[in-house]
Amino acid sequence: MDDKLALGFQDLLEVRMVDAFRKRGVSWPTLRVAAGSAQKLFGVTHPFSSRRFLTDGRDIFAEINDKSGEAALLDIVRTQYAFAEVLGPLLHGVEFDEYDQALRWWPLGTKRRVVIDPARSFGQPIVSREGVPTALIAQAYKAANRSITGVAEWYELEARSVRDAIEFERKLAA
Repeated sequence: MDDKLALGFQDLLEVRMVDAFRKRGVSWPTLRVAAGSAQKLFGVTHPFSSRRFLTDGRDIFAEINDKSGEAALLDIVRTQYAFAEVLGPLLHGVEFDEYDQALRWWPLGTKRRVVIDPARSFGQPIVSREGVPTALIAQAYKAANRSITGVAEWYELEARSVRDAIEFERKLAA
């Protein structure tokens, strides 16, 4: 058994969500309680990889349907319904299935071409149309003296795919 740590797709999205919560001021103790409560409430192992969660910077809310079928916000730590302005989803760019489980993530947004999809290329970041790994494109870009056209010709990619891959890799490195 090797000593390497590996994260699955659901783990990656959970880490991203926890990071977003922390950046908005949610404390570690609140996150721990919220994760445990959400696991029990929804019967899932990775509750923060669903699109149900919102924050006001202090508390974590789960969007659930109340008895009338209307969407409501539940303070997941206090288990009380909240009357709060609904904030935008923290999982911007994530596609979900009919069970609210994450399918794939578009880290630059859904109108861009970089996707992380566990069903394609072993979950590594790729350009969506052509399926070429973004890391490979970025390496080729450096080798081609920073020529987008050169890389596009080598790998039969659209220039837009090359630009998106390079932007993603730059953000990842930062």
